[in-house]
Amino acid sequence: MGEIELPGSPADDADATAVAPLPLRIDAEGAVEPTAPVASRRRATRALLEVIDRDGHVRQVWTVQGWPARVGRALDNDIVLTDPHVAPHHFTLTQDEQGQLALVVGDTVNGVAIGLHRIAAGASSLLPRDAAAVDVVAGRSRLRLRLADAPVAPELPLAGVAVHTLRILPSLGIGLVLLAGIAFSSYLDSDPDTFSRLVGQALLAALSATALWCGAWALLSKTITRQSHFSWHLRVFMVAGLTLLALSAIPGLLAFSLSWPWLTDFSFIATYAVGATALYFHLLAIEPARPRLLRWVVATGAVVGIALTLWFNVQRTSRVGEELYMSHLFPPKLRLAQPLATDRFIAELAPLRALLDKKAKEAPSAEELGAGKDDDDDE
Repeated sequence: MGEIELPGSPADDADATAVAPLPLRIDAEGAVEPTAPVASRRRATRALLEVIDRDGHVRQVWTVQGWPARVGRALDNDIVLTDPHVAPHHFTLTQDEQGQLALVVGDTVNGVAIGLHRIAAGASSLLPRDAAAVDVVAGRSRLRLRLADAPVAPELPLAGVAVHTLRILPSLGIGLVLLAGIAFSSYLDSDPDTFSRLVGQALLAALSATALWCGAWALLSKTITRQSHFSWHLRVFMVAGLTLLALSAIPGLLAFSLSWPWLTDFSFIATYAVGATALYFHLLAIEPARPRLLRWVVATGAVVGIALTLWFNVQRTSRVGEELYMSHLFPPKLRLAQPLATDRFIAELAPLRALLDKKAKEAPSAEELGAGKDDDDDE
């Protein structure tokens, strides 16, 4: 329709140059749009430099109107950081004639990190052209540079709108399968007279453990990230529990069917792997910005746990394996390995006799003497 001008001050004649008038345009539908000067000012924004919290949220934003842009603690910088680990003139963002951005590090002892690449004082590094955002670490400040021509990530739905993304039905299905597996395991370990009592205790213990475990992780997530992520922790716990339930039966069945006793002898390695994976996904909800560090932490914990278990097995039974013999028996129809001939079986027992004779000649250890004394006292 036309243009109107809104004065910057009620008394235009008193100070006509204090604030320039803001030109606006009203379209046919009555909507107010800024005209060219305001639009040009918006197009002049070259980039945004954001300060990111440890939970990934934006804490502070600076608008970069042109290059070069100086960053540091001194007040004469274009962007002023308050991090005491940042130098007065920490780094500068520049652009050459071809539009290539570069980061030049100033006089700083801590340098600058771009991803996994650390740049020392006085050095420079070219920034990727096609990246939607560039992560920069200066001191203890994690920064994110967003360029004006970079693609914008799609909008995330609100929690109330995105209820369907919680995958309630798959989680419910996993929970029901897990409870059914616990009930079946109780059925195998009990007789008909005590089954109802044992299955009730097992299900109550499983529900209590789920509530305590997931509640503790949700509280930790709420404290650190301001979001509980309870459904995420619940799914991680149920998937891990279902996997451990399968590991309690499948290795024994395969060991019996194929005559591979090492499957149950070292099944604790798979248990540590499942526990470490579950711990990684729990921690990922709390610290999503450092997946590589989390993988190293849980992998190191799993390796240390496996090494300690092997050492304890050697101290306890003089074997690295966990079982002295395979105790898993299933119906003979499930046996796939060929039966061993009697003569070969007896011949392979010969080394065992020498080992038992040697063991019988050894003096009993203090633990064995203590165990024998306790047995005598009980009688």
